[in-house]
Amino acid sequence: MKLTLDHTQRLNLHALLGAQRADVGSIRSIWSIQDRIALDANEEKAVELKREMIAGQERVVWNPALSIPAKDFEFTDPEVARIKAAIQTWDSYGANADRRWLKPLLDILFSAAPAVDSENSRIRARPLTT
Repeated sequence: MKLTLDHTQRLNLHALLGAQRADVGSIRSIWSIQDRIALDANEEKAVELKREMIAGQERVVWNPALSIPAKDFEFTDPEVARIKAAIQTWDSYGANADRRWLKPLLDILFSAAPAVDSENSRIRARPLTT
């Protein structure tokens, strides 16, 4: 499955996957997904990404006024299943805070008929419109 993810979706999905508890094999699979969706150094600089340590946990913050182009990612069926499971089992979402990045993913990953860009034959996570 191809997903087009913006930087906010990539950063939040990376953090969500990083918070998962699992066996060693599953952790390696999670790391593989995280490595692919992580922002590179130039992308981090473009959104003024900073890492902070708070109570022994890394927190990532960035300038919400800045943006970079969305990027396409190809995920295998097992990877999609792992992403879905991580999204479904996380119980610390904020209804307002996470809606902008999470709703487009939910709409695509959990819909019976995902939105397909027929011109490019890919599934797109679209920004929330109000």
